[in-house]
Amino acid sequence: MALEGSLRDFDLFSLFNMIKIQGKNGTLVLSQGQEFVKVFFENGEIVGCDSNQVRMEDRLGTMLVRLGRLTGDELLAMVQVQRQTLKRMGTLLLESGKVNPSDLQDALFNQATSILHRTFRWVEGDYRFDSMLPPDLDRDHFVPIPVDTVLMEAARIQDEWPEVERRLPGMDTPLGKSPRAQALHLDIDRDVSSLLDGKGGQMQHGSSGLTHEQEMVLSYFDHAQCIKDIVQVSRYEELDTCKAIADLLEAGLLEPITGEAPKVVRPWVLDGHPDLTPQEWESNRFLWPMVAVGFLVPLALYVPHHRGSMNMGLASLQPVDVLVVPEGPTRLRQAWALRMASPGDGGVALAKHLGRPLDGANPVPDLAKLPDPMAPPIPAPEPAPVRKNR
Repeated sequence: MALEGSLRDFDLFSLFNMIKIQGKNGTLVLSQGQEFVKVFFENGEIVGCDSNQVRMEDRLGTMLVRLGRLTGDELLAMVQVQRQTLKRMGTLLLESGKVNPSDLQDALFNQATSILHRTFRWVEGDYRFDSMLPPDLDRDHFVPIPVDTVLMEAARIQDEWPEVERRLPGMDTPLGKSPRAQALHLDIDRDVSSLLDGKGGQMQHGSSGLTHEQEMVLSYFDHAQCIKDIVQVSRYEELDTCKAIADLLEAGLLEPITGEAPKVVRPWVLDGHPDLTPQEWESNRFLWPMVAVGFLVPLALYVPHHRGSMNMGLASLQPVDVLVVPEGPTRLRQAWALRMASPGDGGVALAKHLGRPLDGANPVPDLAKLPDPMAPPIPAPEPAPVRKNR
């Protein structure tokens, strides 16, 4: 039996804690408007997470591009191979040698926790828990996440998020680099490879006066973008990304732009490259007339107009008649049917009207003329008394 209800009555902290304590296996589906999040549990631990807003496979490739592990063209080629082979993106990345198993596990962990922490900010919505797990979970690369880890981080984010949100203009507000930021020389531009591999020092202020995290977030704004778009491609958690954006805004390195932000084309996204975009189908003007002819011609030629048609399926559209068959039991059943339909003459006139006259009288007797077997027997008359002669 599925467990379902509203998040107003049973919040996510209580729901996750209950699943952990009871060690449940199954799928928790959370919905808010048009957004759906699925969390997969096994023995009370999280073994997978997905969202209809950001697919795990899509964000994995995008994150690796931002980290410099892949180029856009390399990821585009992998997406094409993935659609041909139906392999997981993680499997293709490992086979290509672009990432190692540890990097893939970290990326999947970061993606899952990012989706969960964002979901914990929901104040309303619905939930449904079913004790079924999909068979295609990536158990080889997704390390189970303890629920307590998610709950502790979610509590911290809930405490800090209102202040961060107050410092931001809005998630849909397009931001761009200020002239000062465009003239700024970033440390990550001078030593990208070492920083991405974690060999360039700790998170400290460099010659630019910014932390490595702030420099990385600032580099995402090579083109004007909305904050929510940056969150989708950032290598950091949503809270940390938004913190860095707020700091950059206050430092005058980012500024809101007027008008609509230009769409940033990412070739590895479905709608960002013509090779991956489905071509719009346009019907030929002769198509529908040909379809109509294809239906009408066989219908006119093959629907039989006589009972002798070889097409018995379409022949069933013709009126039914009575067939005379040579088998004795069948002839007897037909005789009984005619007798019951017209007991007066035994169905002789009915059989003639149907075009299958009987050979003589109906062999089935008229039961109405027979004695009623249910009637009480008539007592025999008493014999007359015998007179004696004197």
